Amino acid sequence: MTSAGPKTFNNMEGVGITLTRAYLVIASATVETTCDATFMAMLTDVLDLVIPAAQAHTTATPTSTGEPTVINLLASDGSVTSIGAVSPPPGDYCGVDIDLLAADADAANLPADVNMVGKTLVIEGSYDNGMGSQGAIHISTGAALQNKALLLSALLPISSSHLTDTVNIAINYDTWFDGVDMAALESATTTVTNPADPPVAQVLQNITDSIHQL
Repeated sequence: MTSAGPKTFNNMEGVGITLTRAYLVIASATVETTCDATFMAMLTDVLDLVIPAAQAHTTATPTSTGEPTVINLLASDGSVTSIGAVSPPPGDYCGVDIDLLAADADAANLPADVNMVGKTLVIEGSYDNGMGSQGAIHISTGAALQNKALLLSALLPISSSHLTDTVNIAINYDTWFDGVDMAALESATTTVTNPADPPVAQVLQNITDSIHQL
């Protein structure tokens, strides 16, 4: 999906953030009939999961999409990107388990401006705290992010009388840098992105937390 231009916003600490590149890979989404305490309800159009529809060419199982999809977060706010279709058996589905893993060469929506093969996340941009502290943002990693176990706001029934439904999922990119020491993040990612570095780990956790149902 074509970029609409840089995204500019403030994090919760008031630091100005400008993103000039932001790609995230959703490797798969699995609809679930059993939702334990790991599933979180966060109810507040970036992505949609269609149930059921034409089978994607790499669908792994009837309940799971199998084709990684690269999401361009610089697309216009409210843009919709399909992350796949599944054809689950009849049942009451309570959640969607979203895996954030590296793209392969067959991933959907591979961009032309950066090589996303082997990458889960690429972010580039800058920050300005308004008090003379400015710097660059550069995050590039193929690490698996924590999966998002998303509890749906209501059961999604699939039956002979209700064959089609859609789950709409959004990503709030403007929360990705909340609680992050931006200078420490810049220092930690100057040459390589180590997911274990605390400021990087905070960004990656924020990304998982930013995924919610519309």
